[in-house]
Amino acid sequence: MRVLEGYFAEAGEVTESNAWEHVYRCLLWMNVGAGLAHIYDSNHMQPGGVFHSRAVRFTELLCERWKITPKELPDLIDILFKGCVAELKRRQAEEPIDSETESELISAVQGVLRGEGLADDKALAVSRKIEVLSRDFFTIGNKRKNALGEGLEDLLLILLQRVSKVPIEKLALRQPVSKLPGFRRAPPPQKGEKRKREPHPDVAIVEGKVTHVIATAKWSMRQDRETQFQSEYASFQRNKVQDTELTYALITNEFDIARLKNVAKAMPGSEGGYIFHNMYHVCLPLLRETHGERFKELEPWVGTGKLQSLSDFLTDMRGRYGEL
Repeated sequence: MRVLEGYFAEAGEVTESNAWEHVYRCLLWMNVGAGLAHIYDSNHMQPGGVFHSRAVRFTELLCERWKITPKELPDLIDILFKGCVAELKRRQAEEPIDSETESELISAVQGVLRGEGLADDKALAVSRKIEVLSRDFFTIGNKRKNALGEGLEDLLLILLQRVSKVPIEKLALRQPVSKLPGFRRAPPPQKGEKRKREPHPDVAIVEGKVTHVIATAKWSMRQDRETQFQSEYASFQRNKVQDTELTYALITNEFDIARLKNVAKAMPGSEGGYIFHNMYHVCLPLLRETHGERFKELEPWVGTGKLQSLSDFLTDMRGRYGEL
């Protein structure tokens, strides 16, 4: 959150129409192997992969909108993760490295390189580089998904305050559903029983004794996401006690048309077993232009207003819950 607040302090005016740009500057990153903006599973983005041409198209479109060259793009995005990595490395510098583990890895790699014919001094130098890269990959690299998940939720909270003018008192971030107004309180666990894990809606808009909106923020939607949507929706419906209508919204940057269709057509009691009243893509125009003719598969939901853009969400929330 400190990284995001630092970014927005220097970001200038943030509006409904340019909010998507700030989301991409903060959260979008480069797929190193493909040399393109990362918008899909890495193995499908590489040259020859099923999504490579669309990733190329998206990267070109983004650069056109920002009036930059593809070489300039890496320096303008991934701000959140870069900031988190800088903080992590600062903390690691204060902690001593396990020299025994370090030397064991270096020795093992050095032995392999010697076996491949490298001279001792060259094998040692390369082994040390591999050790540093390995440490970064297995510690820092695996943390991206955590920074991305919570980062999108935190970013949405900031945008609702800055753009939609929703006061912080009406916003709940990652709160257990039983602590939201309008939902049944969680019963205390029986003696010797562990408390059951309950859904923690990413962002909720509340007022008095009522929860108006539950917004789920997911950068992408793998297969397990739909299973999560089903269980969370069932829990929300089972524990809701308010009579006031509750809106379920999804904010996502998913670029796979098939995945978006699955979520759009999901209905309680039939396909999917859950429902989002509205789905908001970070930048619907870029999604449309990236896919061209294939986007027509999503047009029915665009026509009914179920699939919209992040700008529409922020505008709607300002009109309904914002304060001057």
